Formats: sequence, structure tokens, C-alpha cells
Amino acid sequence: MQITNTARGEQLEVKLKGRMDSAWSDHVGRALAECLHSGQHVVAVDMAEVDYISSAGVRVLVMYARQFKGIQGSFWISSASSAVSKVLQLSGLESLLARQTTAKTDEKAAEVQAPIQMQEPGATAELFGLERDAALKMEWPGTPDKWLARTAGAEACQKMEFSSNTMGLGLGGFGDVQSGGAQTVGEFLAVGGAVVCLPADGSNNADYMLKEGSLTPTLNVAYGAVATGKFRHLLRFDKGPQQKSLPMSSILKACLQASAGRPTGVVMVAETASLTGVCLRRLPDASGSSDGFNLFAFPAVREWLSFTTEPAFPNTTSLIVGFVAGNQGEALRLSKPLVPSGELNGHFHAAAVPYQPLRKGRIDLNSTISPLFESGQILGLLHLLNDWREISGAGESRFLRGACWFAPLQV
Repeated sequence: MQITNTARGEQLEVKLKGRMDSAWSDHVGRALAECLHSGQHVVAVDMAEVDYISSAGVRVLVMYARQFKGIQGSFWISSASSAVSKVLQLSGLESLLARQTTAKTDEKAAEVQAPIQMQEPGATAELFGLERDAALKMEWPGTPDKWLARTAGAEACQKMEFSSNTMGLGLGGFGDVQSGGAQTVGEFLAVGGAVVCLPADGSNNADYMLKEGSLTPTLNVAYGAVATGKFRHLLRFDKGPQQKSLPMSSILKACLQASAGRPTGVVMVAETASLTGVCLRRLPDASGSSDGFNLFAFPAVREWLSFTTEPAFPNTTSLIVGFVAGNQGEALRLSKPLVPSGELNGHFHAAAVPYQPLRKGRIDLNSTISPLFESGQILGLLHLLNDWREISGAGESRFLRGACWFAPLQV
């Protein structure tokens, strides 16, 4: 089978020629997946020269029709051979033969407050106003110094509920951490009624809890940064055709710009090029001596932390939670420099899930987060750190396009 892509303005035409049987259906599926990865939301499939289509081929068309509908895009068969038309009609899928358009509201232009200038040529960003004067109230439960010095254990955890209007990150664990011991505690992120935690038991299997009905996720928090409130802005960003990806620092600077430079809480859902950071492999035993102990001393640090020696989790979607400040990094506890100059400081955790494209325009945070867990797979959870080594460094986390909800902090 031949597969040819032709761009026609905002529309991409995918022309197929040959037999769309079980052997070739996966190839077509990969071609359509690449359309989504490249940010295409309007795709027409020309099947005028497809002389046979099997159920495997029909399955691929239906699957991607649903995915494009889920992001309010358009996917249809612009032209079909008699063989293709007959199979689709007998299957009750005539709707694929007609373009399904999603009505564009005139509200978008009014909602977009202003375009944001990105540092990278060709990259675009739009700022949407959400809740005027909204802010996030900060609190810092727990005492990290005691955990890092091996003088605190699971009994020191504080039980906290994470409702839909609470975001946070830190160290914690699900269930009865006292009976399970320190290995049930690990790094976590929480936002929109979802909590993801990676126990420091060496298994690298992240667990999660979602708000369901009257069930609100509960976590035993050792220490962390937690903020409650509403978001003031939504930033939509895209790498554009000239860039392979955007660095996380560039996106965070755009958020800070919109927050007038004030310390800011940020939640990001993004199509991911790569993540760079560490995960907690094992928690230091609280029964050990604290005399002269340094969790971050080399080479002993390798006993506790696993570093991404190269960019991780490409071609995934990430849920990222954290806090950022400019030169006022001291206003944020647990923050560290995010760029070598020290002009950007913060603390971020990221959970990677199987790739899911995002709708364009103004989108709701909670309804965007919920589908991320439909697969039941959490591919990994990282404490994001930048690797600035000149030759072998992995750099910083990078993204293709996505959405940031953010608001200034009341610290």
C-alpha cells in the first residue's frame, strides 16, 4: 500500500492506494498516529484507490475517528472506492464518508486575552482568562529536613485529602504507611482530584487514586508543598513548525510573565518530547545514624535516587504539577534553580502516561485530567531536574504542545 500526505492549509490529506488488509492496517494506523503527534486536527482520507478493506482496516478508521472527535477535530473519508463504500455502509459506518465538523465558537477570540511572545522562533502561545483575581493559598506540611537526615519515619506522616481544587507534590504514601513501613512512601503529585504516587520500594510501579463520587483521594504526606484555590489563567503553547520541541523553562517563563513575575502554581498537561529528572529508589532507613549523613553525597546518592541518563518518556503525555518563581526563589520552600543563571526557581513532579492528543483552545482542567487515567497505565513519575553537564548532560524536559493552568501564590 502507498500512503501519501499532502497539506492543504490547515487540512491534511492522507491518500491511500492498494489493499487495507491486516498486514497494512497497522501501517495506516501509524501514519494517522503521526498526524496526531504533529498537531494535525483536520484530516481527510482519500481511499478512491483502495480496492479492498478488511475488518482490521475498518477498526483503524473507527479508532482514529473517535480520537479526532475526542479532541474536537475533524476526520473523514473524502473519497472512497466502491469496495470501501460498500463495506462501510454494510458496517453502519456511513458517517465516516461525510465530514464531521466541530462548530467553532466566536467566544474564543473574546476569551484570548493576548498572544504571548515565546523565545523560540515559530513557537506560539495564547493566554486565556479564567477566574479573575484567583490565587492559590500555599501550605507546607511536614518537615523535609528530618526525613533527609534519617530522623523521621512513616509515623511522622500527616493524612491529607486532595479535593478537586487542591494541587500539591512532595513525599507521601497511600494506605497504612505505618504498618507498611517507609518503602510504601514515595514522591507524589496531586491535582484535579487525582493523586499519583511512586512508592520507594524499587518496583518503579506508580499507583494512583481518583476522586469518584464522594470518594476523595487521601494520602499520608511526609512533607510537601500544597496549594488550594482556583486558577487565573490558561496558557496554550505549541512548538510550531520550526522547532523540534520547547524547553520547559521557556514555558514557565511565559507563565511567570502572565503572573507579573509573582511566584506561581502551575499545572501542565503536555504532549511530551522528553522528561529529565530523578525518581526515589529507596528511602533512607529512619533507624540509621544522622551523624554526617548526606543523602546527596556522591557516590552514595545512587543508593537512593535513579537519574535519567538520557531524555526519558518520549512520545507520551505528561501531567506536571509544581511551583515556580523568578529571582525570589527563597519565597518558595523546596525550590531549586531551573536554569543555570538562577533567574528561574521551582519544584516540579511529572507523571507520564500513554500518548493522548489534546484539544485546541480553552479546555477545562478536570475534564482534561480524567482521560489521562483511562488506560490505567502510569509509565513513570519523575522529580524533574535539569542536567546541565556540558558534554553528556540530558538537558531539561521538553514538550511539543500543551496546556498550563496557573495562578499566583499566596505564600
